[in-house]
Amino acid sequence: MAAPKKRRIPVAIDMTPMVDIAFLLLIFFMSTTVFKKPEEVAVQTPMSHSTFKLPETGMITITVPKDNTILMTLEVATLDYEYGLLEQQGRRLVAKRFKPEELPPVIKRLILKQIVDRVVIKADRDAEYGVIESIMETLQKNNLNILNFVTDLEEETRKPGTGEGSTPPPSGTQASAQTASPESEG
Repeated sequence: MAAPKKRRIPVAIDMTPMVDIAFLLLIFFMSTTVFKKPEEVAVQTPMSHSTFKLPETGMITITVPKDNTILMTLEVATLDYEYGLLEQQGRRLVAKRFKPEELPPVIKRLILKQIVDRVVIKADRDAEYGVIESIMETLQKNNLNILNFVTDLEEETRKPGTGEGSTPPPSGTQASAQTASPESEG
């Protein structure tokens, strides 16, 4: 005669602690994520072969759109408001328009407070060169000699008849060309 089989007791796993951890992780990542703020104006940057990536933080961006106005922004909108880079029009906050001679005091104040360590110019490809030149001259006169330009990465094409060339990188990446004043170069 066969021995009677023992009846199995079903195993139950309590999922409540796992759900709690999942929600805690979700709340943590939602509260620590920093989203890129929307741009005030759309700018089509010129093409370049430079592949220097801009840092995520510590830079002030001087934007020159097609209409040749000069705007300055930081990475965080609350800092823009706190340091006078935004002005109120009605119920909206809009980017403040600057003149070239107004830029250095604001930039120097942000550098002293260690909020900014890099100046970046993001100019539209159709903006007048004279405006960009006046910005660079004003910065140079105030010993803000090192700055970067935001550009789109130009795709390299294969040379005809040769197997040379490289696979083009994805378009739309930001690159930067670094410049310095003639006095600072040896």
